[in-house]
Amino acid sequence: MYTRIIYLSALISLVAAHGTIVAVKGANGITGAGMGIDPSTPRDGTRAKPFQQDTSVIRDKEIESGKVGACGRTTQKGAIDMASEMEGPHIPLVLPFDSRILTHTPVHTAAASNGIPSATASGEIQMTLHQVNQDGAGPYTCDISADGGNTFQAAKVTKNVPGAFLGLSTATAEDFPLNVQMPSGMQCAGGPNGDACVVRCRNATPAGPFGSCAVVTNAQPAGGAGAASAKSTTGKKQTRALAGPDAFADEDAKDAELEAKLISGINKRFVEMEKKRVVRSRVVGGLSGYWIKLRVALLAFGYYIIFNQTIFWDVHQARSLRVA
Repeated sequence: MYTRIIYLSALISLVAAHGTIVAVKGANGITGAGMGIDPSTPRDGTRAKPFQQDTSVIRDKEIESGKVGACGRTTQKGAIDMASEMEGPHIPLVLPFDSRILTHTPVHTAAASNGIPSATASGEIQMTLHQVNQDGAGPYTCDISADGGNTFQAAKVTKNVPGAFLGLSTATAEDFPLNVQMPSGMQCAGGPNGDACVVRCRNATPAGPFGSCAVVTNAQPAGGAGAASAKSTTGKKQTRALAGPDAFADEDAKDAELEAKLISGINKRFVEMEKKRVVRSRVVGGLSGYWIKLRVALLAFGYYIIFNQTIFWDVHQARSLRVA
């Protein structure tokens, strides 16, 4: 019992985690990565440093305040500089698709001259999300901007990251496919070449939301139905210089406190569930023992009756023969 409880406690205590887009697989053969991704960050651990340092926190209230842009911030760099990320030298950060750890020197090239990962012919964007640990889980919701991050519209997630509730699961240091369908008729027009879209994905964990933005482009000029109405973020862009990581010390402290409460609550719930399970098991086990004993007793009693009836019948037969 207690071994299992200790295991569950240790498992839940790791809930200070994140999830980020580490690869965008372009149908045009180009592989990119999420904004703010540091190719030197190892992908085989769960601690805050260095494993969580390039995961983005994307909160609407921070975007609306002007402290960050539409793609949030990381603990390593602070607010994401979207213009810089779209121009290069970030895109594409050549990262092996479906690979946790970068094992070669990254190629830093400008998107404007070297291209952007494209959606498939059907408009699907294929990405890899790295879940650092528990609260980087799915499900993720995504939206896409065709104008460089000024306006966003909801996009359908065609393949999501697994997760139970509040962006939680038991997965750690694991990669998952995250695919998104571009809205019908969307034509990418952002970036220095006027051909870039920004896809933004995030989960619903209380300490986040966590996620990433990534730059993509159309497979071909969009046609057919017009694009759906976009959610405007005009006027919500940064109104001051990009904030560094130190500017978010208060928010990070509150996040840590929230995560501690979340951990405590979930930990308590798991322990209580485990105790109830053990009690039920013991009750059922005790009843099982009782019924086994009762069954043996009834069986013994049955044999006793049969045995005595047999003896009685033999005696009766003997007396009958003697009388005859």
